[in-house]
Amino acid sequence: MKKNSIYTSLLLFASLALNNQAYSQKNDSLLKDNKIEVIKDFMPVLSEAIKIPVNPNPEKPTFERPAFTYAVSDQQYLVKPTIYTIKPLSLGTMLLPKLKGNYTKVGYGNYNMPLLEIGFNTVRNKKYQAGVFVHHLSANGNDNYTNFSNSDANAYVKNFFAKGVFSIDAGFQRNGVNLYGSPNDVIKPSAEPSIVYHAYDANLGYQSLSKDSNNLTYKINFGFYHFNNSNSYNENDAALKVILAKHNSNIPFELATGLRINNNALFKANLPSSNYQRIYFDLNPQIFLTGTNYYIKGGFNSTISSDSAGAKFHFFPKAEAAYTIVPKKLSIYAGLTGNLNANTFKNIAALNPFATDISLKNTITKVAVYGGLKGELGAKTSFFISTSSASVQNLVCFTKDSSKANQLLVYDEGNSKITTLAAGIQYQYNEKFRLGISTTVIGYELKNLARAYSLPQFETKLNSTYNIADKFLLKLDLSYWGERFGRLDASRGDGTFASTDVKMNPFLDLNFGIDYRYSKTVSAFINFNNLANNRYQRFYGYTVYGTNFIGGFTFTF
Repeated sequence: MKKNSIYTSLLLFASLALNNQAYSQKNDSLLKDNKIEVIKDFMPVLSEAIKIPVNPNPEKPTFERPAFTYAVSDQQYLVKPTIYTIKPLSLGTMLLPKLKGNYTKVGYGNYNMPLLEIGFNTVRNKKYQAGVFVHHLSANGNDNYTNFSNSDANAYVKNFFAKGVFSIDAGFQRNGVNLYGSPNDVIKPSAEPSIVYHAYDANLGYQSLSKDSNNLTYKINFGFYHFNNSNSYNENDAALKVILAKHNSNIPFELATGLRINNNALFKANLPSSNYQRIYFDLNPQIFLTGTNYYIKGGFNSTISSDSAGAKFHFFPKAEAAYTIVPKKLSIYAGLTGNLNANTFKNIAALNPFATDISLKNTITKVAVYGGLKGELGAKTSFFISTSSASVQNLVCFTKDSSKANQLLVYDEGNSKITTLAAGIQYQYNEKFRLGISTTVIGYELKNLARAYSLPQFETKLNSTYNIADKFLLKLDLSYWGERFGRLDASRGDGTFASTDVKMNPFLDLNFGIDYRYSKTVSAFINFNNLANNRYQRFYGYTVYGTNFIGGFTFTF
């Protein structure tokens, strides 16, 4: 850059000198006509700027916040008081609706079948509760010899205290049946029931209440009943039961104990009566352990039995555990138990009212092991699967006396093995529709008897309800029993019997009912039973009624 500047300056200087010389020569007489022209491109060049190597340093302005001082004087605002009455809030009538404790149901059906039910109950009361219920159902069967009549009446009173509940109830039952299990040419049954059962019972109870679960709670009950039939026996039974419960170190403990005395008097025509007394004392403690996904309970059942043969002590361990595999969806459980069941005239008549020749023995479940699964397949569907295996002594069965119209009670006196497999599923859609199905398969391995006479081996049940607009309630019940066996016993005259096994066919029992709710207090109903008109035999020799129906009205007030 500096070198080019020097050359430019020299050229400029030379150009000026020539111009001056030319001017001089112009004036020179000797060089009048001579001209010299120098032609060259002009290239202006700016000299390099000189920067001042000094940065500005402006002054920073300063600001001082002024300090203000002020004072606010206290001033009370005068409010004029407004006084008015607050209106009370009303809870309305929906929370405590008016209750109707009285109930009446009347109906009539074919086979000259009247039905009557009457119930009277107290309504809402903090001090006591009481009620009375009466029921009657009877029918005249085919050829006027399958008549039956069932009547019962019950009453109860409960008194509520701050620390407990006292209760008393009493009842009466009258059930009449006709022994029609033989052909008419063998025995001519009468039109009236040939056996009438009567039962009178009363119970007193007291249950303590406590807000603190660590306190001792107890329940005491004393019961008595008298039972007889019109032909052959009387029975008196008195029982005292006590249940104690308490939490010990957050572990619930329960003790159930009781004393029972059973007296029986058996009499037959032209024979002296015989009295038979049995005494039972039970002691059954158990404890519970619970966790988030499991529970465990354990203990034992023990019974001391005493009769004319002497006293015996029976001990049965019991335990049960369950675990939740999927919360609210799937649980598994298993356990074992055992007990002594004292057969009485009353409970045998409830199983089979046609059995008259009865000898009483205790049915003992020495051990029963069980387990299963239960859970939900969805919000509306639940299921269960269970299995069990039990060793039972004196299993109750029923056979047929060929020379009479009655049934015989027989026992398998050895240790029978009973295996059960059951499964079921239930679906419920709100209050509109419900459907339940269950199936049970039972296997028997007997010691003395050839078969489990009159006992089911396969059973399926279906029950369903459908609610249409809260006006019509449809009900469907189905029961199916598989093949069973009965036994026909013919007396040889020397106290022994010649026995023949008889196969009883499977049967299907289908029932359907409709309830029409005219209002909240009045409704009508009609029920159809045994729609398949299957004259099956629940006990060998005793066919049931064919298709029958009963209809009527229900009133509440």
